[in-house]
Amino acid sequence: MIAELKPRQFLTLKALLQVQPTLLVALDGIQDPQNLGAILRTSEAAGADGVILPEHRTAPLSPAALKASSGASEHLRLCRVAGLPSAIADIKRAAIWCAALDPRGEMDVWDFDLTQPVCLVIGAEGAGVHRLVRERCDVRLRLPMRGRVASLNASAAAAALLYEVSRQRARAGQA
Repeated sequence: MIAELKPRQFLTLKALLQVQPTLLVALDGIQDPQNLGAILRTSEAAGADGVILPEHRTAPLSPAALKASSGASEHLRLCRVAGLPSAIADIKRAAIWCAALDPRGEMDVWDFDLTQPVCLVIGAEGAGVHRLVRERCDVRLRLPMRGRVASLNASAAAAALLYEVSRQRARAGQA
């Protein structure tokens, strides 16, 4: 089977915010194309309104990333930004909470109200969310780890967080 697709069109942040999103995912430093594709796939499956990708320090939308997304990248609004710290400020001005996923976060993900409009910021393995981005977010959320490992990989952590959003919104009748 062969498909011919139109060239990828990235939205501006302004255009993305004009659709009045209630769930955005921003990726900070995701270098692995497999993780990028898996996060795109889970974001689409969980009903994200868009994914924000920085121009630098991120894996490209390569054939490997597109394959890992299993077509989800074609159904998502994708936005490229020059810098994630300034994008976070713009997102907050649009009355959307910005929550960084951080192993040292001050609150467990299920203790935060994810039924409100939110942008989830997912960082890379090891480095996590960069300091300036983390500081600009409204809250830092953690996934409690009961075992001996300190954290999950980025795509697994993103999936857990996105489905907590889905769970809370389903309970609130917003699914």
